[in-house]
Amino acid sequence: MTRVTTTVIEARLITEEDWIGASEICRLCRLELAAVLELAELGIVNPRQVGGAWQLPTTALPRLRIVGRLMRDLGVNVSGAALAVELLETQRALERRIRDLETLR
Repeated sequence: MTRVTTTVIEARLITEEDWIGASEICRLCRLELAAVLELAELGIVNPRQVGGAWQLPTTALPRLRIVGRLMRDLGVNVSGAALAVELLETQRALERRIRDLETLR
């Protein structure tokens, strides 16, 4: 007799209205809370404080994962990781714009 295992995966779109606790973000991105707060001071993320706990928009998760990898894998400090993330995002935006312009030909 063959056993069949079914895994149900649930997904939903995340928006700017969705927030996640800072401790959970720190765990997922392997970052210290001090680094996340420093990134907030640099304008990389925009946390809010609810009932004494910090929260971040879930849309910040991909950005913070990149920051975490830069800091962990390459030894980049918080300021350097913030700059690198901004440059990467600018590059991606420019590449999208170039593709859009090329389709207008």
